[in-house]
Amino acid sequence: MRLKILQRLKVPWIGSKKIAKKSFFLILILSFIIIFLKLQFALLQKIPINDTNQTFIVKKGDSLYGILSSLEEEYNLSNTWWIKFKYIFKRDPIIKAGRYNIYPDTAISELIERFEDGDVQLFKLAIIEGTVAKDNLNYLEKIIEDEKLNFDVPQSVRDLFAEEALVMPDTYFFSDQQDLIKVLSNSRMYLKRYLSDSWAKKSKDNPLETPYEALILASIIEREAVLPSEQEKIASVFLSRLKIDMKLQADPTSSYGFYGSYGKKIGRAVLDDENPYNTYQNKGLPPGPICYPSKGAIDAAIKSSPGDFYYFVAKGDGSHIFSKTYEEHNKAVKKYIYSK
Repeated sequence: MRLKILQRLKVPWIGSKKIAKKSFFLILILSFIIIFLKLQFALLQKIPINDTNQTFIVKKGDSLYGILSSLEEEYNLSNTWWIKFKYIFKRDPIIKAGRYNIYPDTAISELIERFEDGDVQLFKLAIIEGTVAKDNLNYLEKIIEDEKLNFDVPQSVRDLFAEEALVMPDTYFFSDQQDLIKVLSNSRMYLKRYLSDSWAKKSKDNPLETPYEALILASIIEREAVLPSEQEKIASVFLSRLKIDMKLQADPTSSYGFYGSYGKKIGRAVLDDENPYNTYQNKGLPPGPICYPSKGAIDAAIKSSPGDFYYFVAKGDGSHIFSKTYEEHNKAVKKYIYSK
């Protein structure tokens, strides 16, 4: 009865309530659509660069808010506030510090994904077997200078290049100073483990007394053996000499002691120089490694045994002729050295 009366009276507030409710939901839907479109526009806008690529540096501790503000200021972007608004409702991504390449037509959404993935620009440091520490330190400094990286070689890394064979020769990739420290520190630990594991398999008649002596001999083998297949045979020659207390007379030790590196002429002045590394002047092993030895050279130094050969001479094609006696060695020298 009451409803009929209200219907007859056509009370206006009932219709208004329904309209208000519909309007509210319509406004809500439209708001979500606008927010979505604004967010998509902000995410899909391209970063305006004309070069082949540019780099953007993310420092340790930088937040996405701060990074977006920097991008907006540096590249005159718009509406990055909407991207920040997105992360009000979710946790900020964990972003790896480092240098990021920005290529032409890169969208902000793509760049954020790379921030989250840690897709940083990597720099290559190749430490080659047979090279010396100071040259590799110079090479690293040149990489940092040429790439205009915003850090210097830290002291902990300089310490790893203060002497030979403190890391394993290999190709290393790093993005920033912390990466550089980490990869080289890990390499030092790996070298220690490898040397220890190999030492556990040492030949019983091998006269070397410590793993460090093995590392020293390995560095000499590395410089002498052009062919990996000859590393064990060359190792056996030096082990035979050590066993009878005979001078090693290894040319690379005299070059290292005189020049501190390789590639220069080894003349009489070099061979006669009385420095502690010159095995023409001193018996036994030199006081330290003379280069970065490979795994093969380390294994050859440790797993080989003294043999019947005491001499070898280069044939000129990378291989060597091995001799048991001094007379045989002299004949080989005349044939392969003096006849040229």
